[in-house]
Amino acid sequence: MKHSTALPIRSVLTFGLVLGLMLAPGEMALAKSGGGGGGDAAPAEDSRHRSLTSSDTYLPLPPLMATVQANYRARGNLQIEAGLDVEDARLRRQIEQAMPRLRNAYVTALSVYTGVNYRYGAVPDADRIAQLLQDATNMTLGTDEARVLIGMVIVNSD
Repeated sequence: MKHSTALPIRSVLTFGLVLGLMLAPGEMALAKSGGGGGGDAAPAEDSRHRSLTSSDTYLPLPPLMATVQANYRARGNLQIEAGLDVEDARLRRQIEQAMPRLRNAYVTALSVYTGVNYRYGAVPDADRIAQLLQDATNMTLGTDEARVLIGMVIVNSD
């Protein structure tokens, strides 16, 4: 009986971690605007989300995560760092407004990948992940003008 109660608790903790990551962009905006507490928070947040390029068309995405399972247990996390290459300034503003919907689509796509396509212990398929994220982007935005760029794919095992 003890074993069966540990899985839901772990799932709740994983859900809390994913939810915390989804809320992080709003907290970062508060830190940049000077609200939300001490002045030391803004430099720490800025250093975490440093720009990988000087290109004005690149929009970095917050880290994306999904739980990796095997034998009906959480075994680790799949972590993705990615960004969007968007030529149109109007679309970049639209993406910033739609970021909560995009993050939801990305987390859903990664959860499907870890649940259906990925086998614990194997090397993640970055091409398949990029295609899933691109499909989620196109469907959410209703256009194919934003190109997904993958920077890192890591599986952290428990």
